[in-house]
Amino acid sequence: MKKGLLIAAFLISAATAATAQIGIRAGIGSSNFSNGDVQRAFTSLIRPHLGVYYGMEATEKLTVEPGLFFSGKGISTLSSFTNNEFEEVLSYLDIPVMARYAVNKDFNVFAGPQVGFLLARTYTEGSIKITDTAPVGGYEIGGVVGVGYQLTDELHLQASYDFGVKSFKYFQADVNNTVVKLSVGYTLPSKAAKEKTE
Repeated sequence: MKKGLLIAAFLISAATAATAQIGIRAGIGSSNFSNGDVQRAFTSLIRPHLGVYYGMEATEKLTVEPGLFFSGKGISTLSSFTNNEFEEVLSYLDIPVMARYAVNKDFNVFAGPQVGFLLARTYTEGSIKITDTAPVGGYEIGGVVGVGYQLTDELHLQASYDFGVKSFKYFQADVNNTVVKLSVGYTLPSKAAKEKTE
């Protein structure tokens, strides 16, 4: 959580900079677990994500983009004990750091590492509801890859794939979260951009 607070402080302070490119992004994702060599091994859950990002221009085409996001994850499958369907709903604080490359003025590609901290868990099976986070690993280390399309200078769409690179314990199993995401983002005009239009 300390890393998350440091990133949050950085994003807030960056918003006051003359060249700040801070924005908001939200969307939905198809979440699942991978288990060993099996990718997306269970029934997927559709979960939301929402957060802020800050783009730092490294070159004319390359932008470094840290962010801070609430990310919904989880699975739906049959219990091996009761043979009843259950949902495992997980909520994370995700901190990605993306390198975004502009292929042209409209299209870009991006990739980078991500660390996630488990905020909450809700296990539901019929009338049973459990919120104890102990059976689930408290954090995960992963990565993100994706493509983006710039609709306007401020508004963009993107599709991405989040994946774990270091397994965490889900009860006795080693698993990773995987999420296919569709998002829309809005970048607030920087002070420098506003001055150019005045």
